[in-house]
Amino acid sequence: MQPLYISATKQDTGKTTVILGLIQALRDAGTSVGYMKPVGQRYVQYKGLNVDEDAVLAREVFNLSDHPTDMSPIAIERGFTERYIFNRDPKPLEARIMASFGRLQQAHSVLVIEGTGHAGVGSCFDLSNARVAEMLGAGVVIVTDGGIGRAIDEVALSLHLFRKHGVRVLGIVLNKVLAEKYEKVRKAVARGLEHFGTRLLGALPYQTKLVLPRMNQIVEELPARVLCGEQALGNCAEHTVVAAMAPQHVCNHIRENTLVITPGDRIDNILISIVICPTEPGPPKRVAGLILTGGFIPPPSIVSLLRVSGVPVLLCQGDTYSVASRLRDLVFKIRPEDTDKIEAAQALIRRHVDVDQLFAGLGT
Repeated sequence: MQPLYISATKQDTGKTTVILGLIQALRDAGTSVGYMKPVGQRYVQYKGLNVDEDAVLAREVFNLSDHPTDMSPIAIERGFTERYIFNRDPKPLEARIMASFGRLQQAHSVLVIEGTGHAGVGSCFDLSNARVAEMLGAGVVIVTDGGIGRAIDEVALSLHLFRKHGVRVLGIVLNKVLAEKYEKVRKAVARGLEHFGTRLLGALPYQTKLVLPRMNQIVEELPARVLCGEQALGNCAEHTVVAAMAPQHVCNHIRENTLVITPGDRIDNILISIVICPTEPGPPKRVAGLILTGGFIPPPSIVSLLRVSGVPVLLCQGDTYSVASRLRDLVFKIRPEDTDKIEAAQALIRRHVDVDQLFAGLGT
């Protein structure tokens, strides 16, 4: 069975969502599925090794026993690209990928291979997605997002490079389509892709749940220090409010599972965030967490109240604007413990992607 290479038109389009769903669909069909990310740009320490975080996710979610460095043979460390440019030699890198690929092929009936960004990413060290897909003899699915024109334009660029390398593109998955525009966008993109000689395999409606951060992720990515509420760091932040206004106005902006960002010396806003907001009837609105900015730690009496509330409280040194801006720009990826997100991703693929057509194209 031909390997399946999942590429994208840019970073963070939703490759992980598609991969989680397709691997599960292949498994449900009774196929032994392996995973590989030949070139990883965001690695973590895993079992004492530098392993791409997406490879760790696949290994943990699907209980794969393959060696981590076969699943993630090249993890791009700081300074790697500059060193390569002045000492150009793709052969050792290609050999490492092919050796890992060979071992995984022996262990599984089919491999799902994850790329990084658009077709040209990795060209600076001679391992673009198009080149790697060519090396591995893989069929490609391109994931894109957005509306109509931008999605088709971005797909056209990647199509050109894959075809230049002789790689067969099996089709496109359109992700993050707004519900109110779903049918219009799906039909227009499907017709537009036909003009480029490819097809739409499916369109996934936008799911807020898949992109919401948990408090423990915010701790790591900002970074921040936990003042209290460690037991609730799994809380998911559905809304964010910068509480720089008077406390009576803060109440109007707090909804269930709101993340409140406020200076650490704004005791009024800190307290109002953990009590009942009297502006609406009904039960208290539970905040997902608090981020206290400016490096200010509240007095001990206030910290005691925060501990009793059970709300996760994080401390950041930066000013409120900088912290809020940083948080807005972060991308929070699905983790192995996010079982609700994983199940939601797999359900999206089952409902909205023609997996039978895709797998038939691979030779199943």
